[in-house]
Amino acid sequence: MSAVIVMISDGQARRIASEWHGGMSSALYSLASSGAIDLDRVRDEISRELWQLDVGEVRRELLALDKYVRTTGVRPAQSGWARLWDDSPVTVNHT
Repeated sequence: MSAVIVMISDGQARRIASEWHGGMSSALYSLASSGAIDLDRVRDEISRELWQLDVGEVRRELLALDKYVRTTGVRPAQSGWARLWDDSPVTVNHT
């Protein structure tokens, strides 16, 4: 049986990015504050954080955020982004 991370919502992406950003100059901060995605920079920042983690819910959230940005791709700031927030946990489908 393998586990597949379900696609997260915009609100979950914003929350996770806000928990992991490295300050105002980071790509995760840009994602958290405006919804803009600089794909290469965001994925580099996520990879650096994942490298330091073992297993568990926190790692699952970062993997889900990576899947979200890969699927969404590069994009500019999003209107209404600041109103989005989703505290629900990242879900997993077991197949």
